[in-house]
Amino acid sequence: MGDVYLVRHQHLQELRVVKVLRPDLADDTSAMRRFQQEARVATQIKHPNVAILYDYSRLKDGRYYMVWEYIEGEHLGATIRERGPLPVELALDFAIQALRGLDAIHAAGVIHRDVSPDNLMVTRDRKGRNRIKIIDLGLAKDLGPEKGMELTQVGTFLGKFQYCSPEQAGENEAPLDARSDLYSLAQVLYELLTGLPPFDSQSQHGFVFKRLTEKPLSLLRRNPRVELPAALEQVVMRGLERDREKRYPDASHFIHALAVVLDELRGLATRDVGAATDTGNQPIATAASLLPPKKAPATAKRSARKKASVDLTPDERSALLAQIDRAASRVSETSKVFRRAEMALKEGRFEEAGKFVQKLETSHPKLKGLGDLRARLDEAEEIARRRQQVLQAEQMLEKYLLERQQTAARFALETLLDIYPNHPKRNDYESWVELLADEAAQQKKAQAAFDEGMDAVTGGDLDRARELMTEVERFDLSGNLAGRLLSELQEAERGHEQDEKTEQILERLEQHLAAGDIGAASRDLQALAGLDVARITLDGLRARIEERDQELRMSSALQEYETRYQARVADHDWLGARAVVSEMEEAFPRSQRPQQLTAEIAKLQAADQKQRAVADGLRAFDQFLAQGNLDQASVALRVIRQMAREDPAVIDAAQRLEAAGG
Repeated sequence: MGDVYLVRHQHLQELRVVKVLRPDLADDTSAMRRFQQEARVATQIKHPNVAILYDYSRLKDGRYYMVWEYIEGEHLGATIRERGPLPVELALDFAIQALRGLDAIHAAGVIHRDVSPDNLMVTRDRKGRNRIKIIDLGLAKDLGPEKGMELTQVGTFLGKFQYCSPEQAGENEAPLDARSDLYSLAQVLYELLTGLPPFDSQSQHGFVFKRLTEKPLSLLRRNPRVELPAALEQVVMRGLERDREKRYPDASHFIHALAVVLDELRGLATRDVGAATDTGNQPIATAASLLPPKKAPATAKRSARKKASVDLTPDERSALLAQIDRAASRVSETSKVFRRAEMALKEGRFEEAGKFVQKLETSHPKLKGLGDLRARLDEAEEIARRRQQVLQAEQMLEKYLLERQQTAARFALETLLDIYPNHPKRNDYESWVELLADEAAQQKKAQAAFDEGMDAVTGGDLDRARELMTEVERFDLSGNLAGRLLSELQEAERGHEQDEKTEQILERLEQHLAAGDIGAASRDLQALAGLDVARITLDGLRARIEERDQELRMSSALQEYETRYQARVADHDWLGARAVVSEMEEAFPRSQRPQQLTAEIAKLQAADQKQRAVADGLRAFDQFLAQGNLDQASVALRVIRQMAREDPAVIDAAQRLEAAGG
């Protein structure tokens, strides 16, 4: 996922490790989320056996990066490959430290999912003591509420085949928990102690298949060159239980079991050192001196000379005959056991045959034909075991084929063909797996179209979403993605239709308000309430309707005063008009209309007075003109022009004066 750099802090002068998301993954949503999740998980865990995350940020080019603790040491995997099995105490100490780190990880509600020797580093603390550090939380999974979203597609394997738990390899549908990490750690411990894995396989998928079908090889007999305490067998094998309910419930229980063994080893070493350095007068105790003394022979040593039967006493002769009878009886019983072993082997009862053979090997290891019987039994058991393996591999393959898990099905097919290369249904199985691969490719196209379609729905581009819906239906074999996109599209269409209807009703409501149709506007408001319009919007519209209703009611009441006012104005009764306005102002103190009418009266009265003055001036002008008093008529005209120069009557008077020679 990332490029890793060793850097030096400019100010602290300490080494750090910087992990930067690869450029080709910068636009990969899944990779980005996993990279961010690794950082989020790491910030939750502070423990000396877990690598420390110092910082998480973003570069100028948009890529994210993490700043990790620099661990000076080597991967535990490299240690095993170079040095082989570790001393028992050192291996247990490493395992306990790793379990403490896992305990801290699990306490944070997280599982690692990739515990392996290559993700455990050996370093030294400031006092020079060995320190184990768990690294690489890139596959860690947060198990908290709403945080368990998987970042991979169905059938994708996370982790390493050789160290995964049975449930991690898909043995059942149960979600992973902390016990999966404990299984992986138990495998690491097994390898630390023996230098070998708990299963023999030549391929990665073989490791997985064997842990799903077989018990781990005995820890004590795995490497003949390594001598281990017997107590470790039960402890490690419990960690490797296929059924996770039989494993340690948590890391602390696993630690306790290992600590008990470690304490016994250290106590024994202390006693041995104490005995070897004893300087007292007492003899140093040895292992031989602590054993019980050997018992004396039951009978005295006979003379080297053999007695003849004639030399035997009657009692000795009777004892010899009894001994012969017992030997004959044993030979007869041995023959019966041998025949029963052959019969059980012939009938396929291998476990029963094995018990008989083991009994014969214990009592008569040199029995004639026993070696051949053992060889036949081993061969039959191997054939039966391989048949069982083939059957189990077939069942796994068919299960994954039915579940349409392409990756797991291909894995199971490789396992089956390793065991039985010439399987009669090989061609059929290969065709079915290839068909699943084609389906997986189609499903990938469906997923891409689905994601784009969801983005189109979110962005409101429903036409594009409908086009992508057709593509999803074409490639989505399961129908799940098509169903989800269709549901989202229909919901968006309903929302779009509702928005359009809402806009129409709002426009109509505005028209009704402008026309003063309060009843129609109120009905529009009820229609909007039925469309789940936001309450704050409805409250605002309701207030506007009420305000408009009050305006209309006030306008109706004001109309009576307006009528009386207009009558007074028509009669040029300015005093009466002012009286009506005063009544209106008293009745409607908040209305602006009285002030408007008062100003209007002033304008109308001034205009009326001006008009009357012009009329009086014109009458005087006409008298002066009729009397031939042109000078007085000229003065009167100048006064009239100052009041109404553009008045047609004034213009006519001027023309008449000019005609009269004035």
